[in-house]
Amino acid sequence: MNIGLYFGAFNPVHDGHLHVAKYVLNSTDLDEIWLVLTPQSPHKTESILIDFYHRYKMLELVCKKHKCIFPSDIEKMLIKPNYTIRTLDYLKTEKNLNDYSLIIGEDNIEKLKTWKEYTKIIENHKIYVYPRKNQQEKSKLTHKNICYLNAPVIKVSASNIRKNILNKKTDNLKIDSEVLAYLINNNIEINI
Repeated sequence: MNIGLYFGAFNPVHDGHLHVAKYVLNSTDLDEIWLVLTPQSPHKTESILIDFYHRYKMLELVCKKHKCIFPSDIEKMLIKPNYTIRTLDYLKTEKNLNDYSLIIGEDNIEKLKTWKEYTKIIENHKIYVYPRKNQQEKSKLTHKNICYLNAPVIKVSASNIRKNILNKKTDNLKIDSEVLAYLINNNIEINI
């Protein structure tokens, strides 16, 4: 199977994440998209995250509504910090019948050279790059395995969603209604 790995904090998961996943699934030869929940990104150590358990439960709520999009908590059991290369190596060892591609935002393609063993990632995995707002035309990283998608820019921000929830502005949040209910019913502490 061809599986696309869309890594993220999903803090919380929102409509933009799902739009990207659905677009990539429908525009490529990928069979499935896995939303890989990252316990803590090595590039975002200062982040204040909702507890991993709750973020995963919210992923489960939305993924069950979408065919071929699945939540993954695989990074929870791997060595910290969670480097993408470690996760890819683990998956290839454990489930070597699958091919794994990455789905990343255009903002991350410029940072890719700072990732642990980034050349190994590029050489061995296809990378689908989704456009992001405010990305200026810079000299883009090019490689036969890097595919820039001609997709609509999604204007949804998890930090804005958290800010609006804190300010009790819950109309038109661009998150699934079950995710919002989960946040409220479980008294999830929101931090910006």
